[in-house]
Amino acid sequence: MEVYRVTKNSPEWLFKVYDYARTDAFCFGQGIPVNFEYGHDEPIDDTYQAVVLVDEGKPVAGCKITYPGKNVARIARVCVTREYQHKGAGSILIKEAEKWILEGEVSKIVINSQNRAQKFYEKLGYELVPGVDPRIIEERPDGDYSSAPRDYAPSNNKLGFFCVLLEKNVPA
Repeated sequence: MEVYRVTKNSPEWLFKVYDYARTDAFCFGQGIPVNFEYGHDEPIDDTYQAVVLVDEGKPVAGCKITYPGKNVARIARVCVTREYQHKGAGSILIKEAEKWILEGEVSKIVINSQNRAQKFYEKLGYELVPGVDPRIIEERPDGDYSSAPRDYAPSNNKLGFFCVLLEKNVPA
């Protein structure tokens, strides 16, 4: 399995690997409409970071890394193609993203995830932030959720899942 770090200046095919993995996992695998999956993408700029996995020339997985606040990293849009799900590719992907993140000054990594993937992230050392609306990442990019309301009562959306917020404190 080959691991690639993708930035603004990466070859175009690496962006296509990520798009393929997203389309396969989310649109075909989960029935998420393509306009919903790609409708909120931010432009690729100098801060763009993604990690993709390729196996024998085939797209396998990808995720995006952002830095919403000082010392806080966010792993987002984590996807594994259907062919490679439940075969260890997701764990490899997250560990590779964490390696890249830890090259900087980060003390916390956050993930806004579908509830059905919560146990996967917990196995990798992430902890649920109970009762906190995952959209708080945009409101409090510093990662301090200690005073956040704890009254978030999630319910499944029309696609059959809800989102949760997970975090991992990492050594400085």
